[in-house]
Amino acid sequence: MTTDPFELLIQQLGSALNVPLHVDHNYACAIKVHNQLTIQLQIDAAQENVLIASLICEVPPGKFRENVLCEALKANHLPDPRTGILGFLLINNRLTLHQRYPFAILDGEKLAQYVAGFIDYAELWRAAIESGLWSPAPIRPSASASPFGMKR
Repeated sequence: MTTDPFELLIQQLGSALNVPLHVDHNYACAIKVHNQLTIQLQIDAAQENVLIASLICEVPPGKFRENVLCEALKANHLPDPRTGILGFLLINNRLTLHQRYPFAILDGEKLAQYVAGFIDYAELWRAAIESGLWSPAPIRPSASASPFGMKR
């Protein structure tokens, strides 16, 4: 058993997801989802936040990319709590998603809920883009919406 808080959190996350997880030599943990998406978790240098990131899918240059990025900016402008923030890596033409959570509030179960919502959101965007849509169906915040897709 480890005494490192981040490694312990990753082990707790693995238990919550029923998947063996560990921190690699880069002090990060990658989770492969359905062979289509990889979610990477790591802790920031100050060890205050857990960072979650993923490359969602390739978006080739052209008008379609412009429209996707415009929709991503709109999604990023939704009020908090947001499941993640969309970005774009020009070096590999990929839409990205990232988010951070305060390390102090997390345990394996809570992080599992956040990761599940993150995966769902990334999958929505991937499926939409790969289907030729600029974005998933419009996501409208509502008073009864629960943060990060968690059930109340």
